Amino acid sequence: MERTIAQVFFRTGETIREHRGWLVRDASGRIGLPTIQSELRQANGDRRVLTYLQEMNGTTTHSCSQRFITGILSMLLPFLLAGQADRRLDAMHALQQGDVQLRMGNTEQAYLQYTTAIQLDAGFADGYMKRALLNTRMGRFVEADSDMQQALLLNPFSEYILDRRAKVRILMADTSGAQLDMNQAMQLAPYDSLLREARVDEWLDLGRKDLALLELDTLLGIAPDDTLLLLKKGFVLLAEDRPVQALEIADGLLSADAGKALALDLRGLALMRLERVDEAVSAFTDAIKAAPSFELAYYNRAMAYRAQGNAAASLADLEKAVELGQDHIHFLRQRALVKKETGDLQGALEDQTTVLTLDPELTDVRSDRAFTLKLLGEHAEAMHEAERVLSAAPKDAAAWYMKGDLHLLFGEFNAAVEHYTRAIGLAPQAGEHYHDRGMAYLMNYQLLQGCADLRTAEQGGYAKASEAIRYFCNF
Repeated sequence: MERTIAQVFFRTGETIREHRGWLVRDASGRIGLPTIQSELRQANGDRRVLTYLQEMNGTTTHSCSQRFITGILSMLLPFLLAGQADRRLDAMHALQQGDVQLRMGNTEQAYLQYTTAIQLDAGFADGYMKRALLNTRMGRFVEADSDMQQALLLNPFSEYILDRRAKVRILMADTSGAQLDMNQAMQLAPYDSLLREARVDEWLDLGRKDLALLELDTLLGIAPDDTLLLLKKGFVLLAEDRPVQALEIADGLLSADAGKALALDLRGLALMRLERVDEAVSAFTDAIKAAPSFELAYYNRAMAYRAQGNAAASLADLEKAVELGQDHIHFLRQRALVKKETGDLQGALEDQTTVLTLDPELTDVRSDRAFTLKLLGEHAEAMHEAERVLSAAPKDAAAWYMKGDLHLLFGEFNAAVEHYTRAIGLAPQAGEHYHDRGMAYLMNYQLLQGCADLRTAEQGGYAKASEAIRYFCNF
């Protein structure tokens, strides 16, 4: 008789018990677990185990092992499923807590809750997606992409996840990856209009206005009178430099009395592009009458007034746009430019400082601020700002040129020549660069080099060079 140790789990009431006993094979090949059978019978154990033990007798050893494992798993499956359900509920609760923390502005706590949800139930795709969207919001695009990849492994046929990952990959400048995700999402849901509308924005983000127009035409084939789709097509046509077609869409919408304020704004922008500025001002004015809190209409009319040379009216509209749009960076940038043009250098400096507080990475605004500081006589601070611009954008010719001007003001002629030379290398057609480098050479008593630069500037059509040649190079 052959004996092997066997281990059996069985249930008595609501309790799972373990019993270890001898698995016995007699001379005829019959298998039994007499100790366990006796234990189960005495405890009125689970009938399924007793039935299984009876089936084991008279079978081969291999089939006995398979049936034994299958029987035990069938006993444990309800408990495993119950445990999985409990983990899913706990994970859902953690996600809800994360959402609450996010609404309260506690980003770190929300992130921890989403991570807890993933740890509680690693097979729950929603946990990865919640954390991915938060990572995107925090600018952590690589981590977001990784979380979305995990979500796709769990749910590979989700067009929603593919569409969201396409948006992240656009932010990562992964054009090919974004397009692949967009196409796969569309294959999974070819008749989803909302998904197709999202593709319009994605193509625009990728700079493919032609493909965005194709998507819009497809959507308009289904809903030809959709006001928002028509307006979007009009604005895309403007971006494609097709103002005549955009104007046709605006006029069509106005004839149908649909989307009046936006249609008037579109009309004004198309007229501006066609250089019909007076008509554009009228269209923007009508848009403001239709929607008095429409800040973009005030901003666009301000640009039209500026094109007319009416700086006071332009500034008044920009003040209103800033008031309605709160800390809208673009409005503040334009107001700073108009203030500088009207001589309000201090006001321009204040707006530029506000913009840089909201977004410190805007090097063009920092360059404008450096120039304003220079005009205000704050040369040391202007130099500091110019250096920051050049560290962020070393190929900015205007920044090299301005820094050359500042070195010239400080009497640092060699440094001025060096910076003007860098500016010339980046913008060789700019006559003022040669003129100012020529003046730096002259102030450093390098007459031949200075006059050569002035003549180059004169040949390039820079008028001030001719006057400087008469004074300094008449020899």
